Amino acid sequence: MWDRRWPLNDSPTITMNITMKKKAFTLFLLAGIATSAHAQSSITLYGIIDADLNYINNVGVAQSAGSTGHPATYRNRALVSQSGNGYQANRWGFRGSEDLGDGNAAFFQLENGFSINTGAFASSGVEFNRQAFVGLSNKRYGALSFGRQYDAMFDLVVPYGPCFFFGSYVSDYAGDINEYDGYARVNNAVKYRSPTIDGVTGELLYGFGGVAGSLNQDSTISAALQYDNGTFGIGVGYLRSDNSGSTANTWNGSTVGNFISSVTYGFAGARRVQLIDVAGKYQLGALSLGLNYGYVNYTPSAVSLFRRVLTYNSAGLSAFYQTTAALGFGFGYNYTRGTSVDGAASRPHYQQLTLSSNYLLSKRTMLYVAAAYQHSGGKTLDAYGNVVTATASVGDSADGFSSGSTSQVLARVGIRHLF
Repeated sequence: MWDRRWPLNDSPTITMNITMKKKAFTLFLLAGIATSAHAQSSITLYGIIDADLNYINNVGVAQSAGSTGHPATYRNRALVSQSGNGYQANRWGFRGSEDLGDGNAAFFQLENGFSINTGAFASSGVEFNRQAFVGLSNKRYGALSFGRQYDAMFDLVVPYGPCFFFGSYVSDYAGDINEYDGYARVNNAVKYRSPTIDGVTGELLYGFGGVAGSLNQDSTISAALQYDNGTFGIGVGYLRSDNSGSTANTWNGSTVGNFISSVTYGFAGARRVQLIDVAGKYQLGALSLGLNYGYVNYTPSAVSLFRRVLTYNSAGLSAFYQTTAALGFGFGYNYTRGTSVDGAASRPHYQQLTLSSNYLLSKRTMLYVAAAYQHSGGKTLDAYGNVVTATASVGDSADGFSSGSTSQVLARVGIRHLF
């Protein structure tokens, strides 16, 4: 914690003839000012450092280039790598607030992601790629913030989802098709968060598309509602991301897109993406139980590679048992099924089983292991619009390393440190 304090050594030297009583009074007064300044304003430097070793049995390596009408051919290879971001993404940031009196406060947050393996920014050329916002809050009326921010679902639904509740990105739906790992950061966003009343909290976000003459083009709308009483918690959220300004099969919306796995390659040119997520948890002593659901809708445009509305439904369950204060074990299962990509092809589907364990060396340092098996079936679209066999892609951990076949195993061991 960094605190603003009045400098205690900037006053003129006190002459020897000042009495000890006056000295004591002066020090008492300055100490009071310092305490008051500390209560009114604070800045916190924080971060996560996460490193891991991965093994993936099937990673599809292209043997021939793909094109429209000619799908690429793949051969599976095993991959052993040090990827980083195994349990949570590496980041550092500043978080600050200032008490303005009468229950009012100003606040800000600046957060940057980075690679622990290379030291590079997570997003090239973007200094604060994760979050960058400033706002005002009132204890009675809530908070209003402006800048690059997470959507409302991340704040109020994702904490009960498979990644944060279960404790590993490995446990996410195939290709993170429903944003349960929190990829949806929104540029040019205004977000309102209500105060929590009887355990209920709400959020509403709008991201400007920045297009002259249109409030809809490339814009984002998100809303979520959460109830939590400590033992039981549930969140429901909605996200609509517009991409109608795109002139090619690319994503240009104000929300960060998610088209880097074999599950979603073919949908980058969608005119609009809509998601609905519902997740809940129940605490039974040392046992945490969770259920989650996700719905995604891809609406085509004139430049997209698909010509009909495509939807996917996903459902999953999670359990985590804290055997001791330091050691815990987790279990997760999820299933995803989509509509036919062209009206004739068999429907794509994915199912996954995940196991994990965490061991706390201290409040700030944790060791973890996780393993997942996923199996896929049916047909989907590749990055060129060809109808191809749906291949496995474990959670969001295999993004960029999707399988060349219908199965994939991923195993991971790592260490996470908080500061």
